[in-house]
Amino acid sequence: MNPTAAHELSTEITGPEDAPTLVFVHGWPDEATMWRHQVAALSERYRCVVPTLPNFGDTPHEAGGLDFPDIVSRLHATISAASTEPVTLVTHDWGAYIGYLYEQRHPENVRSMVAMDVGGHFEPSSLKSAAMFVGYQWTLVALWLLGGLVPPLGTALTRGFARALHVPERQASTLRSRCNYPYFYFWRSNLLPWARKRLLGNYTPRCPVMYVYGGNKPLMFHTADSQCKCDTKCHSYRIRRGELGYSSVS
Repeated sequence: MNPTAAHELSTEITGPEDAPTLVFVHGWPDEATMWRHQVAALSERYRCVVPTLPNFGDTPHEAGGLDFPDIVSRLHATISAASTEPVTLVTHDWGAYIGYLYEQRHPENVRSMVAMDVGGHFEPSSLKSAAMFVGYQWTLVALWLLGGLVPPLGTALTRGFARALHVPERQASTLRSRCNYPYFYFWRSNLLPWARKRLLGNYTPRCPVMYVYGGNKPLMFHTADSQCKCDTKCHSYRIRRGELGYSSVS
């Protein structure tokens, strides 16, 4: 990876320096190589900036992880160093949530956004989906805490849990319990009233957004409302096997 300043994220950059910039932000359980096919296809025409979040992949180990304001701050430093013009964010999972936070705090730096699988607003549609949401997230919070006490055990159980969720082995085998920090900080900020300002809150993006989500997932991380809360035109795509659904909202 290209060497970066201490306040930036570990980042790979490819493509022409004078081309429009795409910034790819991954989530859990991934790391930067998840974007390798997209970068290979786009880097001739775009400048592709691909950061790896702390503790994922081969990034330096940070025992406490990072709270969301710190991640956004590092992402801002990374983007500022890579481009003087507004960029397009391409995001997935926690990367989408981080992308929303970044756009909320630095709208002048975001030309447009592609967000996958996690919408800007989420409300469980049933008690079953609420139980699934809390159950899997708190399992990862517990494994984060366990990993702080017994790192090998926390990591082994995190990898086992990822495999139970059918995470591909290429990703599951590189996970560490210290990768689970977004879940810990999300729930800590939700439970502590004075920390909720660190979260997304009532979010309305100020740039065009294309939202893409899998139609066969057992749990959806968006509501119909999250597809409509835009000042500008939004597009939503639902992907199933053999099927592509589309809608646009003005």
